[in-house]
Parts: sequence; C-alpha cells; structure tokens
Amino acid sequence: MNPSSIRRFIFTLITGYLAIFGVQKIPYELDNQWLVLIPVLIVVYIITIWLDGIFFKDSAVEATTESRTKKVQKQSSNKGFGQ
Repeated sequence: MNPSSIRRFIFTLITGYLAIFGVQKIPYELDNQWLVLIPVLIVVYIITIWLDGIFFKDSAVEATTESRTKKVQKQSSNKGFGQ
C-alpha cells in the first residue's frame, strides 16, 4: 500500500467515527439508526476523498507520475522480437 492510501484510510476512519458519534448524539428516538447512518457515511466518504484531494494534492500527483515513469521505462527497454 502506498502512503496516500493509508492516509486516506485513517482520515476516513476518523471522520466516519465522528459521524457515527454525532448521529448517536441526535436527541431524536430513531427506530432504525442504519437508515440515517448509511447516507451519512456515504457523504462522509465523499467529503473525505474531496478534502484529501485538496489538502494532499501534490503527493498524489507525484505518486502517479512516478508509477507512470516506471511503466514507460519498462516499455522502452523492449526493443522488439529477438533483440
């Protein structure tokens, strides 16, 4: 796993926990909490990915560029059949 995936996982875990904590502190009596939690967690995931892209934009671009550079170098070393 690359560092950006680990960072995104931890960021999502923290914000998801805060969202669940917030939903449980709602003063209303909910018959089925999952009807509220699932949409909240989906929105939290979307916002987390968006914020990760804003705050850590440079590191994600560098990781993508490095992987593409390695692929191009591997492809250019092949000169053809029998060589």
